[in-house]
Amino acid sequence: MLISVAVHTIAELGFGLAAWGLALAALFLPKKGRRLPMLGMGSLACCAASLCMVVFELAHYADIEDISAFLDTANAFRLAAGGLLAVTLGLNAILALRLWARDV
Repeated sequence: MLISVAVHTIAELGFGLAAWGLALAALFLPKKGRRLPMLGMGSLACCAASLCMVVFELAHYADIEDISAFLDTANAFRLAAGGLLAVTLGLNAILALRLWARDV
């Protein structure tokens, strides 16, 4: 059980950092590349995977009927998920504006 929680936590963190890293990499690459939209899509996919892992971990707590762990972590997950989503969408919005300005 402890290994499962550790794997979920590491996966959530890894996907979240990958979401931000891909978006930041796309912002600092030259505008000419065709990779920029793919990096933006990869960033959003990593964000979705990270949020999905949060749901899986909460479902795991519900499955093993560990209500105290569920209640202790639910608010922290909500805050972290909101922050991850806000920053990822913000970075990808800047990237979309950059790509749109390139085409105009």
